[in-house]
Amino acid sequence: MPKTGGRDTLTQLAFRARILTLALMILVVTAGAYSVTRLPVELFPDIDFPLVTVATFYPQSPSDQVLQEVTVPLERAIEGVPNVTTVSSTSSPSLSLLLVQAPFGVDMKAMERDIAQRVGLATLPAGIPPPRVARINPDEFPVLEISVLGNHDLADLQALIQAQVLPELKAVPGVFSADLPLGSGAGLSLTRTNGVPSLAISVLKEPDANTVKMSKAVIARLDSLKASLPPDLQFVEISNQAPGIEKSINELKQEVLLGALLAVLVIFAFLLSVRPTLVTSVSIPVSILAALWVMNLQGMTLNILTLGGLAVAVGRVVDDSIVTMENIYRHVHLGQDRRTAAINGTREVAVPIITSTLTTIAVFAPLGFIGGFIGLVFLPFALTITYALLASLLVALTVVPILGSMLITQGKQGDGRQSPLVRRYGALLGWSLAHKGRTLLVAAALLLLALGAIPLIPLSFLPSSSQPLLSVEMSVPGATSADAVVQQLDQVEVVLSRMRRDGVVNVYQSTIGNSGGFGRGTGRLDTASIYVLLGDGVDAEQVADTLRRDLADPGRSLTVSQADGGGPQSNALQLTLRGEDYPLLAATATQITQALQDMPGLINVRNDAVVSAGPQTDAGQLPITRVDGQTAITISGTITDPSTQAIQRQVQQRVDQVGLPAGVQLVTGGVFANFNEAFSQMGIAMVLGVALVYLVMVVSQRSLVTPFVILFSLPLASIGALGGLLVTQRTLGLPALIGLLMLIGLVVTNAIVLVAFVEQLRARGLGLIDALVQGGRTRLRPILMTALTTVFVLMPLAVGLGGDSEGLIGAELATVVIGGLLTSTLLTLVVVPIIYSILRKAPRRARAAETSFSSASERRGPSPARQSGEMGDE
Repeated sequence: MPKTGGRDTLTQLAFRARILTLALMILVVTAGAYSVTRLPVELFPDIDFPLVTVATFYPQSPSDQVLQEVTVPLERAIEGVPNVTTVSSTSSPSLSLLLVQAPFGVDMKAMERDIAQRVGLATLPAGIPPPRVARINPDEFPVLEISVLGNHDLADLQALIQAQVLPELKAVPGVFSADLPLGSGAGLSLTRTNGVPSLAISVLKEPDANTVKMSKAVIARLDSLKASLPPDLQFVEISNQAPGIEKSINELKQEVLLGALLAVLVIFAFLLSVRPTLVTSVSIPVSILAALWVMNLQGMTLNILTLGGLAVAVGRVVDDSIVTMENIYRHVHLGQDRRTAAINGTREVAVPIITSTLTTIAVFAPLGFIGGFIGLVFLPFALTITYALLASLLVALTVVPILGSMLITQGKQGDGRQSPLVRRYGALLGWSLAHKGRTLLVAAALLLLALGAIPLIPLSFLPSSSQPLLSVEMSVPGATSADAVVQQLDQVEVVLSRMRRDGVVNVYQSTIGNSGGFGRGTGRLDTASIYVLLGDGVDAEQVADTLRRDLADPGRSLTVSQADGGGPQSNALQLTLRGEDYPLLAATATQITQALQDMPGLINVRNDAVVSAGPQTDAGQLPITRVDGQTAITISGTITDPSTQAIQRQVQQRVDQVGLPAGVQLVTGGVFANFNEAFSQMGIAMVLGVALVYLVMVVSQRSLVTPFVILFSLPLASIGALGGLLVTQRTLGLPALIGLLMLIGLVVTNAIVLVAFVEQLRARGLGLIDALVQGGRTRLRPILMTALTTVFVLMPLAVGLGGDSEGLIGAELATVVIGGLLTSTLLTLVVVPIIYSILRKAPRRARAAETSFSSASERRGPSPARQSGEMGDE
């Protein structure tokens, strides 16, 4: 072992305890493999939604009486609750429902307790059931919904289910509750499944239960119960999260494995040797399994966000090992023995790979500061990548050098010849350094072209997805009883029944009224909600168009839209008019609705204004909606255009043309509000990310100028990122913005590796230009290897092999990262050396501050970068 002086490095310590190091690696792999079997499987992370509901039954009471005697007292009771942003209420016959909304990140358990205490003190009519206060989170949405059909009176059917079915389901491990909706027993709703009157069972899971296992166990228990139940009883599966979760998770697992295989092939293509390839590739399973182990210890779940993080991390976890192994491999072929080459080669790149890993991790830190929906949803994604990267760094500094010293064949000293690629790059770099102005002008022109292309890229909150679900709302103007709606519903169900016989529709469920919770009922007696589950391989948009055409009728108003399969809405238009003069609100809502009816890219435009149909209309049977104590009317619609921003501009223009009378206020919600919030929060996160990356590089490199040089690689990444979205016409939305945030940490990696080696060469006495050219030639191969492994790993995501299952982590994110890495890598190899040559050849005055900074650092001890630089290529 060579003498280096000072304290031993982590690599030297690992060499002194090689057996222990390898044993710890095996232990981590074993723990990770075990954790895979223990991690709960979900579709999304466990998110505490900032919403509290207050539901109160007031039997046999009209809407206006419910409003005055229940809703208004409850609204007054919760005034003053901290962190409340909006209180919405709907007063329907026999039911008052309040929605209390807060910002993401608020302690919702504390808010729920506070609201429950205040509601308990409210003065309400005697004899009514106490208000039910509940938080909304994913664990409180049904995992499984089953419709029960049979030739029985609904009251008898309900008694049978409660006596023989529900107790059995509640005994299934992992089931938190299995109940009938409250509305079904209170006469507030009418439900039919496939045209037959039915009752619905909603099954909720325990917070720590595995959704897939619990769902399968419930289905198995229902099958076993059939023998003891009347033969005419049918259980029809309406919704089940398990198949979708399994499909999404399995597809992402395949993409992780395919990405890992592609990474190994890229490494082999450069090294053309099996042993170095295997040594480098060991970082993939070790890092991923280590991340899974930590996830299990942290109580996290396997979901599309954490698995998406692993899929992205596969391309990055191998980077540190590539740089380490390539440098060891180079030292071996310079004639050093394997042990010396492993220690010297690792020490030479230790600081650059530590810096690059920390910068990649640092860009995710702002997600913890900005909070909100983005911060909460993407925190598991960021943590998963962070765990994998930290593990990969330790592997690159310990396991890879040990295995390299054991497995790499002792090479002969090279003859100094360079590959054709290296020679061509050296010539290009030499020409660029001699023609700095022209080269920078070309880079600037490409950047301006990319920025100029932004108006041509669709902008949205989330990319649209094609789920096999349709949501149909049918309203009958002037209807004040269920009978008139049932007559129209019969006609609609004739069409759905025919589609079911043809295999287009698998099952459909219709609901009139309100189920008493967050079911599919609207609470309006003039409206029926129909949930349509399509058959396998059916085009949802085509079926929606067919239903809009075939179900059109003057006697009813109909909207058909694709239902969300989970997660935030990506295509919902929502405009809310507020005021005290209801007729004025209704007239304004009608004008705006008519103005938006024929707008391209917008369908299903309607409002929930209640317009009297004549003297037969009973106002007490119609719902009354309020927002923050004011009467409100909501205008809704479905956005079909891929560019949400374009639709937002057009909607605003048409609203401005209509005008808002005095006393009417317009509040934008739905996807428009999500879009504006996402871009604002991600803009802040990116600025903070750049600042943190710069600070990490300043501390690690003890220089103010060198990190500034490296930051010039960031705008070069935007050329490919925006260009990729332009060519593919994929949306610049939340997934793409997360990709841009990731790029801040990823693209500086190559520049750090390049500049750090140039600094080492200059410390050995090489001139500026010679150091740049030699450094570029030497670091060309590891830079290309790290960039191309990440690119190829993300290819399965970019081409959409997972279909619509990827959701928040999918083609848009991968397209941005791939495009950004390609352009930043190619241009970094030319532009960064030019910027370095300009700034590092600055006059004394310009470098005085850095000299003072470096001198202060030297008094604290020698820089790790300089220590490694002194090792040289001996």
